[in-house]
Amino acid sequence: MTREEATEAARKLGTEHPDRATHRWMPREGENGEWTVVKLAMPPGARIDPLKTTTESRPKPPEPDDPRTAYDRNVGGPWVG
Repeated sequence: MTREEATEAARKLGTEHPDRATHRWMPREGENGEWTVVKLAMPPGARIDPLKTTTESRPKPPEPDDPRTAYDRNVGGPWVG
């Protein structure tokens, strides 16, 4: 089996095999240069579904009004030059 054939067989098994929810298939080169497909069990709790390409962000809430009085907001201090 060539590398391309092993890659295609792994892709096909990953989409059609009954164990596709708990296992993954990958092409692997043997010692003699022949390619095979190996079945890998996924650890419990691992995400099998593909990552999403977009992320939706929520709008940032507006800044609340300053709760200080106008005098406290506008008064200077020793730090004002």
